[in-house]
Amino acid sequence: MGPKKILICGGHLSPALALIEKLKENKLYQIIYIGRKFALEGDKTISLEYRTIINLKIPFFTITTGRFQRFISPWFFVSLFKIPIGLIQSFVILLRVRPDLVISFGGYLSLPVCINAWLLKIPILIHEQTPIMGLSNRLIAKLSKAVCLSWPETKYVPGNTRIYLTGIPVRKSIIDPINSSILDFGDRNCPLIYITGGSLGAQSINKIIGEVLPQLVRHYRIIHQSGRAQNERDYKNLQKIKSALPNKTKKNYKLVKLIDPDEIGNILHHADLLISRSGANTVAEIACNGIPAILIPLPWAANNEQESNASILEKYGLAQIVKQSELNPKSLLTAIEKNIGKKSQSNFRRNTEYKFIATQSVSKMTEVISSLLSMIDLNNEKSQTFFFL
Repeated sequence: MGPKKILICGGHLSPALALIEKLKENKLYQIIYIGRKFALEGDKTISLEYRTIINLKIPFFTITTGRFQRFISPWFFVSLFKIPIGLIQSFVILLRVRPDLVISFGGYLSLPVCINAWLLKIPILIHEQTPIMGLSNRLIAKLSKAVCLSWPETKYVPGNTRIYLTGIPVRKSIIDPINSSILDFGDRNCPLIYITGGSLGAQSINKIIGEVLPQLVRHYRIIHQSGRAQNERDYKNLQKIKSALPNKTKKNYKLVKLIDPDEIGNILHHADLLISRSGANTVAEIACNGIPAILIPLPWAANNEQESNASILEKYGLAQIVKQSELNPKSLLTAIEKNIGKKSQSNFRRNTEYKFIATQSVSKMTEVISSLLSMIDLNNEKSQTFFFL
């Protein structure tokens, strides 16, 4: 018997990479990936997921599909028209690949893939990263064999669903950092601050950092991932600001468009403070490293999920939330001064209720996959039950 074919799709790259990393440790599985080739609709910037998956020599397929819009606008009808296209394209891919299992990490891209998987009687496993299940995963959960949750209090999980509480898969390089030269800059006696808005960047964060940069580099070393969206406009603007800094303090600012995912663990391990959005994967990586953070939730995230994510860390004393509407030079500098000396492992990692977040999530999800593939039929599952592995 040859390796089992597992097709992974969805909008969350970090947990998918963590799972792929684990699955590739043996030859039991063959991985196929469906994702976005371009970072944004209408933008020809190649996405991080495309470059990363291709570098791993994993077959990559992309589809054109629409998302459910919550408000009526011209884009509503354009997006609606794309949904049938995505259904047709994903159906062809599934017929060609014939996977043994489809794993969804949520997002609009996964919906047509999983609908067709269900029609073709291909088992579906979904993973939900946030405390509020997203719309796509809510719909897919009704078609799936099982659901992996990151949080026991996750809301809007459909009934009659087989649930495994696994936590968020985190890459090995986050837990066991790999040393690299990215930290070799500036005055090593200065505390290190890591600022990121993800691979696309966060324009509002980048703008405020540009305004306070002259003050920051006098006291701190800064690694700033500005992102590549909008033709790298933020990166170019920040480069201009950097070039105007005095030579003595300029060396304390390392500006990059993107950071290699394998280097992030090393940065988090040594950083004294993180400033970022509060996606679910960021929350998990903060929890693993016990690094204090200033989190600026994306205000228009679906179901206000980023604020829910950030609230979990704030509850355990690992983060301070600064709402984007309240973000300005003064509020940011005050938050930095308040949190820069708080680095510790905190109670979060030691808390038994949340211990699955840190180091065992990938192994637990791999166990679920192995168990699911070995089961003949899960259709007789009538009730929703939590399984603590």
